[in-house]
Amino acid sequence: MNHFYKISEAIKYIDLHLNEALTVQAIAEQFAFSPYYFHRLFTAIVGKSLIAYVRDRRIAYACKMLNETDQKVLEIALDFGFDSAQGFSRTFKSITGMTPTEYRSRKIAPCIVPATELVRRFTNRLKGGILMNPDMIKKEKIVLAGVSGFGNETAESWKRFIKLYKEAPPTGKRSEDSYEVRIYDSLTEQERVFVGCEVNGGCDGYEILQIPSSEYASFDVYVKEGYESENSAMEEWLASNEKGYVRNLLEGKPYCIEHYDARFDDSNDESIVEIWLPVKK
Repeated sequence: MNHFYKISEAIKYIDLHLNEALTVQAIAEQFAFSPYYFHRLFTAIVGKSLIAYVRDRRIAYACKMLNETDQKVLEIALDFGFDSAQGFSRTFKSITGMTPTEYRSRKIAPCIVPATELVRRFTNRLKGGILMNPDMIKKEKIVLAGVSGFGNETAESWKRFIKLYKEAPPTGKRSEDSYEVRIYDSLTEQERVFVGCEVNGGCDGYEILQIPSSEYASFDVYVKEGYESENSAMEEWLASNEKGYVRNLLEGKPYCIEHYDARFDDSNDESIVEIWLPVKK
């Protein structure tokens, strides 16, 4: 997975350049990403923004310098990209709970996890092709025009939709994106699938599915790795998330949405699909 490898290399690069100006723009260019996509992918893999990650690594290594050297606080601050001892001290205290001078006087030896070990840990967040730090997004009501079928006939449903789409393109189409919605009925123990595109209203010849506004945990999924919509990794996230999110239902039924945008290309190893898991608190 080339993109994941690049983020891993970026993590190692950051440790070697903590005394330099490390911006999203600069690092994204270094590893041939757009700033927007680099920020999104880095946050998904690492679990925090680039700015927060760089800040935390700088403070961690500053702790090491305070413990192992007699360098002045100002010198350490400047070595790690801070403009002043005051700004460094404020940031240091916000993270460690004490000033740099207090930290040094206590002779605390910091435990710094090497970049290579961090890469290994972050790699473990990729389960079944799914990055386990989802974006939380809010979507208003979505109106889809398409076709439906049983869950075990998904490929056939896509064929029917594509055929219909070519013969009679839907009116009021909102984008080139497409969607696959999977709905599980616990009473019949059957799964239904709806595939289609987003529209403004009804379309002749198409079935219509309306999905109420909801918050979603949006997972980036690398198709090459293989995945399932109801991947156990997402269930693990749902069970362990610290903000108390639980499933949101559609007419009392569990569902999830696969969103196919410009990043999806089934002939490309870097192809990505988003899976939206509807949630509420």
